[in-house]
Amino acid sequence: MKFRITGTLDELRRARALLGETLHVREASEPYPNRGDSTLYRLYVDADLPTGTTDPAEAPGQGRDGW
Repeated sequence: MKFRITGTLDELRRARALLGETLHVREASEPYPNRGDSTLYRLYVDADLPTGTTDPAEAPGQGRDGW
């Protein structure tokens, strides 16, 4: 899966750490400043679901399509 996350540098650091706790992060870019006068940055993350996870569509309380 590929993610693009936008936020402050602190938010990006925290989000990257949280993703690493949940997903197998294969690659993460350095933060890029957003264009224009924005004070935000963007980070690109390439990650996989951890091996051995169950299909959420089979979890109790989920709809037929897993959402």
